[in-house]
Parts: sequence; structure tokens; C-alpha cells
Amino acid sequence: MTDAELWAAWRMWLLVAAVIVLVAAALLVTIWLTARSIARHATRALRAAEGIRDNTRAIWQLETTNESTEQLRATVCEIETKARKLVEALQGHAPAAGRRG
Repeated sequence: MTDAELWAAWRMWLLVAAVIVLVAAALLVTIWLTARSIARHATRALRAAEGIRDNTRAIWQLETTNESTEQLRATVCEIETKARKLVEALQGHAPAAGRRG
């Protein structure tokens, strides 16, 4: 192999290495830019989710209120049933209207 052929081969492999380095650098830059874009979009999505949570907080509080109201209604119905039974029991034991002891 002559010196000219050696230098030609060296330049060719140097060019191949330079292309590989440039492609790898381009890929890394692309990955870096994509990661930054993902981070920006994730931040926007997080803000949107927090806004949705804040806007729907009243709805969840209404659900809690409704559950409490249902429990209160059930308790009132139980009291009404017991009061009705008590009235019936007292009426059954009440003395006759015209009798005096």
C-alpha cells in the first residue's frame, strides 16, 4: 500500500467516523428537544388537571352532602317509625274517654 492509498483510506475512515459522530449528535439533540417538549406538555397537562380538580371540588362536596342527607333522612324515617309505634302503644293503653276512676 502506498502512502497515497494509506492517506486516502485514512481520510475515508475519518469521513465515516465524522458522519457517525454527526448522526449520533443529531440523534442526541433530537432526543433532548423531544424530552424538553414532553416536559413542557406534561407541565401544561398537570396545570390542566389541577384546574379540573379545583373546578370539580364543589361537585365532590355535593356528593358528600348528598350522602350525609341520605343518612339524615334514614335516621328521621327510623325516628318517625318508632314514634308511630309509640303513639299506637300509648293509644292502646289509654283509659276510655268516659271513664273516671
